[in-house]
Amino acid sequence: MLDRNPALYTVRHSPATIWILSSFSLFFDTFVYSLTVASLPTILQDSMGAPESANGVVTTMFGIGGVVGGAIAGILSDYMGNRRAMQTAGSLVYTAAGIVFFFSQHYYQVLLFRLINGVASGMACTLLYAALGDVYPANLLGFKVAIVAVCNNIAYTIGPLCGQRLFDAGGVRGPASAVIALSLLKLVLYATMAVDPLVIRKSVCSHVPDALLLASSGDIVLAPHGWEALAECPSDPSMAATRASLTQCPDGDNKRQLGEVPWQEYAEVTRADSRFPVLRLLTRLPVVVSTMAIISIIGVQCTLEGVIPLHLSDRFNYADSGGTTFVIFGLVFTAASPVVGWAIDVLVGRWGESMRYYTILAGSLATIPAMVLMALAGSYAVMMVGYALFAVADLCVFIPAQSAYGDLVNSIGANAMARGYSVSTFAWAVGAICLPPIGSALYERSGFAVPVIAVPAVACTISAAACVVFIISHRRSKRGGVAPSGAPDEACSSA
Repeated sequence: MLDRNPALYTVRHSPATIWILSSFSLFFDTFVYSLTVASLPTILQDSMGAPESANGVVTTMFGIGGVVGGAIAGILSDYMGNRRAMQTAGSLVYTAAGIVFFFSQHYYQVLLFRLINGVASGMACTLLYAALGDVYPANLLGFKVAIVAVCNNIAYTIGPLCGQRLFDAGGVRGPASAVIALSLLKLVLYATMAVDPLVIRKSVCSHVPDALLLASSGDIVLAPHGWEALAECPSDPSMAATRASLTQCPDGDNKRQLGEVPWQEYAEVTRADSRFPVLRLLTRLPVVVSTMAIISIIGVQCTLEGVIPLHLSDRFNYADSGGTTFVIFGLVFTAASPVVGWAIDVLVGRWGESMRYYTILAGSLATIPAMVLMALAGSYAVMMVGYALFAVADLCVFIPAQSAYGDLVNSIGANAMARGYSVSTFAWAVGAICLPPIGSALYERSGFAVPVIAVPAVACTISAAACVVFIISHRRSKRGGVAPSGAPDEACSSA
């Protein structure tokens, strides 16, 4: 009925609407999480008498919930061929979390709230990135992911401030009421402002249903009969036909040029594609590298969030009660995100898929000197310079890695987008859960320098090594005339 109005029909069927709703979804998700961050210590220690170690358990419950929610949303959404149903379910789970928090009087109730909050967050993060991948072509996701990251960071900056004021005004029921109200608002927006992302995808894909061009310097095409390497098989007449069929793009916003080869990604989504084996997706080299990169950089970021407040108090006698340090980090993160996202799209579009992994490699390596500067800083200002440099390095790893899942799933033409991004959610949860306790333990034993240098050095070295493996594999495959690792069929058809 809503689609009877032409203007509303255009809005509801626009990829840009999905992009805006995805940005709002992550803003909402992060805002809900950070809304309670400032007040939880007061609730747990002062009101419930829980030990300080209970705070870490609450965070762990959120991570566990995120893994569960991401897996549920990824598997069911792809199997049903319906994103809307799981988005609705995720909003209702948020409402349930708010209700539990509203009536919380005991520690176990707070744990239950964070677990349910984690499930809802895992569902939301998986589906919002999957929706972006559904409605936009491969290798155009970098800037989109960057803008979503900006919304995430704004929410993380203002959430604790709003949450503390709501808690001061109404106790636990203040932030809990906000969670319930926002979850219902999100439910209404998804129900009225856009159709299912897969409906939009089918509409876009209907223009060129039989060919899929992967932007990798314009040299690799997935045609109906498998992978072909244009650069290695220039005389194949079927490739010339495919090249010609993709010259005209119906959507001007999605049109891109790669040298002389215009490219556009289209794939018909069918329920049969939902049988694409998850193990096959998990073992693709781009997925492995991106997963390791996200685990590493999120783990380092969360480790710093845990030890920096302690270091400020111990080393500089500075109690950062207002969160100034993280606000500065957030401002740098917010300002740099669109620039990094745009630059990654340009690099990948001009020089091919390997530039994504060169960028991750550069970001991983740049993290180490930034950490050394922070560890050896003799003043707060110098330490913040190192922290700001880390913010840029963080983006150089996270944005290309996060956009890689959608690009890969699009390139293989399978309906596995949500499952692909559930892997991303899992990687985020692993990094957030596993590395911070190691950093905190090292801080207690050896001070600030050891965890700030050792944990990032090990994590980022592993991430960098994985990128090098992909780059070498990519070069060898191009020399041998086969598609890069990750392609369904890795042999180049001869003319």
